[in-house]
Amino acid sequence: MELRRAEVIRRDTRVTVLAREGRREIRLHLTNTGRLNDLIYPGSEILYVRRKHGGRTSGRVVGVWLKDSAALIDTILHAKMFEKALEYGLIPWLEGYEIKKREVKIHGSRFDYLLSNGLDEIILEVKSAVYLSSDGAAMYPDTISERGVRHFEILNRLKQAGWNTSIVFIAAHPHALYFRPNFNVDLRLKTILCASLELEILIKSIKMHLEEDGSIVLDEADLPILIPC
Repeated sequence: MELRRAEVIRRDTRVTVLAREGRREIRLHLTNTGRLNDLIYPGSEILYVRRKHGGRTSGRVVGVWLKDSAALIDTILHAKMFEKALEYGLIPWLEGYEIKKREVKIHGSRFDYLLSNGLDEIILEVKSAVYLSSDGAAMYPDTISERGVRHFEILNRLKQAGWNTSIVFIAAHPHALYFRPNFNVDLRLKTILCASLELEILIKSIKMHLEEDGSIVLDEADLPILIPC
């Protein structure tokens, strides 16, 4: 993956960033719709991939450079790297599972994956956790997400109905030490995720980050999690 560098001028919409590359201004697509206030701000250095064909943007933002490595903020790559890690057997707690179906629609919502090991199936949802707290916790969310709340509620209901369900938080910041849900943003999450723990839903976090040469490093397949219930 060939990366280019640019400097953020401003985030002009929920899904676009206005940036400066040399003397020219470019508009870049942003797949991550979180606030990203600690990463995307005037003057921050972003890494992007150039669009091969014409379009409304010049490319897609992939990461934010942090002097020694980069936070991977592109949710498309979060999913691709999860899939690669699963394919190559790099996630011990999903050993033997493979993707049976993507974009699984249940109760009016779409979930990322239906996994199967031939005997059991798991409905699994991946969430981006790129916000870093002052104590080194990768956190989700950084803003209220009605979609996220709905997903977690449905996963709880499915678990109660006998399904195996899982939530995976992608801690995509190189300085993350562990994962912790951001209950300060939305108190509803505490009730829901604490219920998930009681139901023994599989809640995990995977740490990865982006390098300057475009490579993506899987740091930990089972990052420590703290859910204060």
